[in-house]
Amino acid sequence: MNRSDPSISAVLIAVTWLEVAVLIVAGGGLLIAHDTVVGVWPWRLAPFNLRYLGALYAAALVAATLQAASGRWSPARVVTPMIFVFTLVVSVYSFVHLDRFDPARVEMWIWFVLYIGVCLNAGVHLWLYRDRPAPGTVPSSGPRRALLLQAGLLGSCGASLLIAPDIASRLWPWPIDRFHAHLYSVSFLTPAIGALVLWRSATALDWRALGWTQLAWGSLPVLGLWLADAQVRRVDWSDGATWGWIGLFATIAGMGGWMLWQARRMGENPRESSAEE
Repeated sequence: MNRSDPSISAVLIAVTWLEVAVLIVAGGGLLIAHDTVVGVWPWRLAPFNLRYLGALYAAALVAATLQAASGRWSPARVVTPMIFVFTLVVSVYSFVHLDRFDPARVEMWIWFVLYIGVCLNAGVHLWLYRDRPAPGTVPSSGPRRALLLQAGLLGSCGASLLIAPDIASRLWPWPIDRFHAHLYSVSFLTPAIGALVLWRSATALDWRALGWTQLAWGSLPVLGLWLADAQVRRVDWSDGATWGWIGLFATIAGMGGWMLWQARRMGENPRESSAEE
């Protein structure tokens, strides 16, 4: 066993592979608006929300696949906290908006079982691994500032959707209600948590995992916006808020590219430190 990067448990690996399977169906099905997936969703989805959720799930598929395929603490130390935050927020606010679900539909029960189960699995493993040394090295001052800036900016965006959804949702390119505003907070809280993990310590694998995830996390929602608008023609492309929203997600994707560059700078050895600014 690699003592500097130990394996994660078989349970965590198995549950993550289950997530991969679900995300393939949910992410791919919603992003292309497949009738089968749309028809079994726990609540009715309008075109923009449909594509956006598909984009998020497709992007989450990147992180889950990297964790499951690796089976090691790096990159699981980055991905598992992101899974925990994502599933915790969605679980909590699904209960807050329980009126949006129909208990007569089996899809509702599958939704809650999956989210609560994955959340508990991630939370338990984070607790079990809480004393594991962080592999890798502390990033140099420049990258640390960039990571802290990402965490602060995206964390603030996510918190605003939770605390003041009616105000924050006005910056969205399409109308969203409080339920979706609360759910969409994970769009920003999840990569914010990932950045904080890397701020503490990072290996090349950690940089690479979050980098590829953020490339998808930032680009696929913009693709989803374009696909939905091509269908219904409702986006005001002259609105500054629309371009602000696009710019925010472009920033997430751009940071992902920068993280991949940081991984490359660390060299072929994923434990090699880079002291360069």
